[in-house]
Amino acid sequence: MKTINTYYEDQQNFAEFVRQHQDILFSPENTAILVQVFCGRNEAEYLRTLAAGILAELPLAQIIGTTTSGEIMNGEVSGLETVVSMTVFQQATIRVGCFHKGDQYEDDVALGRHIAATLGSDSAKVLILFGAGKSVKTALVLKGIEADNPQLLVAGGNAGNNSKLNPELVLCNQDIIDFGFVGAVLEGKDLSACLYSHLGWQTIGKEMTITKVQGNRVFTINGLPAYQIYRRYLGIDKNCNFHNAVEFPLILNRNGFLMARTPRDYYEDDSLEFFGDVEEGEKVRLSFGDAGLISEMIEQLCREIQQIDAESIFVYSCESRRGFLQDLSNSETRPLQKLAPTSGYFTAGEYYHSKGTNHLLNATMTVLVLAEAGKSIHQPEENTSCFTPACPAYPDSVAERSTGVLKALTHLINAVTAELEAANQDLNYIGLHDSLTGAYNRTFFDQEMKRLEKMDDSVGIIICDMDCLKIVNDTLGHEAGDRMIRLIAKIMMESCRKEDFVARIGGDEFAVLVQRATQTDLASISATIKAGVQKTRALLTDNLLYLSVGFAQREKDSGRSLREVFTAADKAMYKHKLKNKKQVRTDVMRSFAQMKLQAVDVRSK
Repeated sequence: MKTINTYYEDQQNFAEFVRQHQDILFSPENTAILVQVFCGRNEAEYLRTLAAGILAELPLAQIIGTTTSGEIMNGEVSGLETVVSMTVFQQATIRVGCFHKGDQYEDDVALGRHIAATLGSDSAKVLILFGAGKSVKTALVLKGIEADNPQLLVAGGNAGNNSKLNPELVLCNQDIIDFGFVGAVLEGKDLSACLYSHLGWQTIGKEMTITKVQGNRVFTINGLPAYQIYRRYLGIDKNCNFHNAVEFPLILNRNGFLMARTPRDYYEDDSLEFFGDVEEGEKVRLSFGDAGLISEMIEQLCREIQQIDAESIFVYSCESRRGFLQDLSNSETRPLQKLAPTSGYFTAGEYYHSKGTNHLLNATMTVLVLAEAGKSIHQPEENTSCFTPACPAYPDSVAERSTGVLKALTHLINAVTAELEAANQDLNYIGLHDSLTGAYNRTFFDQEMKRLEKMDDSVGIIICDMDCLKIVNDTLGHEAGDRMIRLIAKIMMESCRKEDFVARIGGDEFAVLVQRATQTDLASISATIKAGVQKTRALLTDNLLYLSVGFAQREKDSGRSLREVFTAADKAMYKHKLKNKKQVRTDVMRSFAQMKLQAVDVRSK
């Protein structure tokens, strides 16, 4: 296998390039030629002429291509250029196809299954796929491919757009489409394909929830219009600098896989369209490019690729990375060129396959590494590191400061974010907990009541109220009363299960929310609380701890409101209090008398 890359300037120059490399391109040992076109000009006629010119010089080649948001050739990044990447194989074979999204497919999943059925096979090693068309639900197409062939690596991405004047386009040989996919399957028993990805975007700010979404269009986040989130926290103005929003994607965790979602467009109702799908209820945070993390990841990637005999490297990276890194974009691609010829483009969404699952990614760099066994052509130079930049012996030390500035800024943001998160956790704890006892407070109790109200599970409420606290405060002082309130909270929290919520909802009143509660559960917890109070009172002779307890239950699907359950539990508690009121008061007064006698005895001695 061998890959050679060139910028396409005109047909004459391309023909001369082919002539200079005819020993590689027309070797009798070749089994197939794959040409990938990465074009910064999204003009259909230009692409058609370009494809015809390539086929005129390489009639046996198979061509797939896409418009771009930036091009990569031999590790260098460009814009508004056309890169022609030619890969010759000595063992592998190629099948290509063009799939226009039309009425013949029931949905996008069906289109994906059709692509897999048409191009895939048991011996297929990788599918390189390019897609175009904003209304195509790419994530569903990838799921369709996965359903038909879950082991097939899928690499590539959505077509990019440098100029924004015309729609994104993809091409297969001389077919040009703006609504569908083109793909090339590589197969061969000695062909190896490895796919890598790394993000390098750092979350910032508080965690938020997607509260209203339809496909890729997010209407509200935390109940606020999605655009207003970007305006509030990033100062993004859709009338002047909305294009900067793409560098600040939302980060979400989907089944343990971190992925980004970048804004694509805005609507008059302040909803935002993203390059990838988002699900209602998903937790997200804003993010920014972490220059230090990106640098570490490319170093780690190079170390991994060095372990194999890479012959060709193709990079399908998000346009947001180019937008963030700007002139430093080469720092991600030049190191790869030291390992093998490297080409690719900046996408509007990257395709990635991991553990039998296809993903549509944003803000991510994906890298496809190919090799044919026993045919290694490119080897890293001895005693050279793939991390040293391809630059003159005397680098521009002033220009290099930009990397340091980005890393320093990233460090500052991370440090401030960590401090704010810690402070926010403290405030959140204070806002939801009682300062005297450490139990939850009334605010938390009311929030949980609202949450559990919407659920169909059975819920129990236990109400506990201290007896004779006023007498204790008046006789022994408020410090003694506070000590007994803390004891009550401790006993209750030790008596309840881990999943139950104990809250102090008033001065001497506590409540317990018991999820998935039965009458037996409630009776058992209440009995344990009473026993704990009695045991504590017996051990501490100067302790005047008495408690009235009542409980009630909402059975599953009963339709009974939790407010009604709370009222019933409160009434049960008061019934218990009235029943024991006289006896408790007698015991308390007897205890006071004994304390007084003990105090006199101490003084007389």
